[in-house]
Amino acid sequence: METVEDTISTGAYWDPDLWELARAAYVADLDNDPNAPGAFIGWIHQAIELHAALGVDDRARLRTEGSSSVVGAGRRGFNRHHPLRASTRSALEQAIVEDRRAGGVVLSRSAFLREAVVAAVDAARGRAGGELTPILGRLPNHPVRS
Repeated sequence: METVEDTISTGAYWDPDLWELARAAYVADLDNDPNAPGAFIGWIHQAIELHAALGVDDRARLRTEGSSSVVGAGRRGFNRHHPLRASTRSALEQAIVEDRRAGGVVLSRSAFLREAVVAAVDAARGRAGGELTPILGRLPNHPVRS
């Protein structure tokens, strides 16, 4: 019998540019990554888990190098609450504590989620050959894969 893991509502501040890039990256991964999750929230979980698993030094390197994803062009953002699995939320919080202890980087849960999504967008852009196609309208709950 399969057990269902508890989820914890986790708020995140999104700027509209990053939200649109994340949606485009998720859909691109459906076509370019056979291991991509089949739902957008799963893609967010994967982004957080992969970012947390990098470790302190690799996350610091990514912060120093910056991202090819230019976001935050001054448009007003919005808050969204995401139901994160307890294990994903725990990994996120553990990584935040490790970064603070190792180098004085103090991030909120929302800021860590943003970093994770930016890294995932950059990776998806690479898998897609450098371009992400903007997604118009609502995403289906479980879109068809390629």
